Formats: sequence, structure tokens, C-alpha cells
Amino acid sequence: MTATTQVSAYISEETKVAVDAYVKRHGVKKGFLIEEALRYHLSALREIPADVMVPARLVLTEGSMAEVADLLDRQAAPTEALKQLLRD
Repeated sequence: MTATTQVSAYISEETKVAVDAYVKRHGVKKGFLIEEALRYHLSALREIPADVMVPARLVLTEGSMAEVADLLDRQAAPTEALKQLLRD
């Protein structure tokens, strides 16, 4: 049997609700779900180059957020390269 240890962490209420819903739906224990998620995440961090990892959460300055909102409002037409990519 593998030795175990307890880890304590604060998580958002939203994440807790998602965890609770998942374990109820799939009949797994929270400890199993968390261990598997951590193993998967740590494996990805080892295998995927850091420069292509997309963080799950981005923190923007007020100015950066305004710039992103402006870009989203523009709704630019797709480029020919994007159209070709989607056709393939």
C-alpha cells in the first residue's frame, strides 16, 4: 500500500461546487479526483513546453482589459489563412 499524506488548500466556492458535482455524478471519492487531477496537471507541466502552456486564469490590468474588450468589440472578419485552416 502506498503511503498517503493529507494536503490542505483553499479553493474557490465555484471549484468546490464543481468538485462536489463531479464526485456525485461519477461515484468517485474527492481524494481520488484531486490526486488524479494533480498527477495529470504535473505530468502536463513536465511534458508540454512552458511557452505553449495557456494558464487557466489570466490577470489583466485595467488598461489591458480595456484593450481586450476593444478587440472583441471590433469583430474583425476572418482572414483567408483562418478560413483555409478551418476548411482543412
